[in-house]
Amino acid sequence: MEIKDYFEPVSEVTGYRLGEKNAFGSRVHKHLADKKFPDWKKADIAVLGISEYRGAHKKNCRDAADQARKCLYQLSPAGRKMKIADLGNLREGKTTDDSLAALRDMVSVLLENKTIPLILGGTRDLTLGLFRAYEQNKRNVSLTAVDSQPGVAASYREDVRGKSYLSTIVSSRSKYLFNYTNIGYQSYFAGVDETNLLEDMLFDFFRLGMARENITEMEPVIRDTDLIMVSMSAVRQSDAPAAIFPSPNGFTGEEVCQLAWYAGKSDKLSCIAISDWYAGYDLRDHTAHLAAHTAWYFIDGFYKRNGEYPFNRAKDCTKYIVNLSGSGNDIAFYKSNKSQRWWMEIPSSKLPSGLMVACSYQDYQRACRQEVPERWWQNFKKINH
Repeated sequence: MEIKDYFEPVSEVTGYRLGEKNAFGSRVHKHLADKKFPDWKKADIAVLGISEYRGAHKKNCRDAADQARKCLYQLSPAGRKMKIADLGNLREGKTTDDSLAALRDMVSVLLENKTIPLILGGTRDLTLGLFRAYEQNKRNVSLTAVDSQPGVAASYREDVRGKSYLSTIVSSRSKYLFNYTNIGYQSYFAGVDETNLLEDMLFDFFRLGMARENITEMEPVIRDTDLIMVSMSAVRQSDAPAAIFPSPNGFTGEEVCQLAWYAGKSDKLSCIAISDWYAGYDLRDHTAHLAAHTAWYFIDGFYKRNGEYPFNRAKDCTKYIVNLSGSGNDIAFYKSNKSQRWWMEIPSSKLPSGLMVACSYQDYQRACRQEVPERWWQNFKKINH
């Protein structure tokens, strides 16, 4: 079975607001019914639409990807030399698990080709299929979810009620999950057992208020991520009214686009999913427009990457050593002379050269004040556990 057989063609977008020559959509090689399947092997990014919503709702959902696609392709290009292929919408399987298996196989092929999958539509449950693609390729993965819920609560899917994509991954004891991070969870949506479990497993989670207070502190978190899931339910209802779990509180549209730009800028990140909204409830495509803008900022960030992964501590950087007098330990920080971004070294008996972890200038300042940065301590516990 060829890769094109997994996808349904999409309709051509017409009536470009900026004119066909200047529109994003005119620069994308699309899977159209009457044209040749796009050459995804030469693409930097492949767009995959998802119409699988059976786990969350049975009506008014299937057009989410097409609505976001229409909004995205009306925008201006994100980069002068975009190489983007739109593979179309992934065909639904007989069951949700069949759809997850198809998503796993397609993303696995794209990852092997070093083409970044950009997933539009679907629910957060599809993160399980994306994770399994990394697992199938035998690749370690750090997973980040921008979501109003920590990720441990019950799934939408009736056939796995009482489990979530994260609990399914954790219970499988997969050796390929290195870390899980939640950005923007809201405390009243999180049970004590959920947060306790995340703490016990040394996972990272940032409350909405903490993330919004200084959103630049989320950049190092995302810089160390392989796979990111952006849920429209993490955005406040006024900015994403068709979110599956609407809430009056959440990130603003500008903030979620900022997080997506960080994801695009991360040299390590290799897959992004933008999901969790009901197309049929989206008045004037309000949420679809935000999903499109989120995708646009991701792509814009991608074409501004600095090529700093894996980070080479011996090349084009300045090293700073901070002595923590209370413990007698030193922390080595590295500042890239190219991007001005920071990393720090985590010592480990299991890794002779230690682990390089993305950090911020604020982490360096904390160490200079004789405070062990929380980011350093959390990673030290993980790799020496």
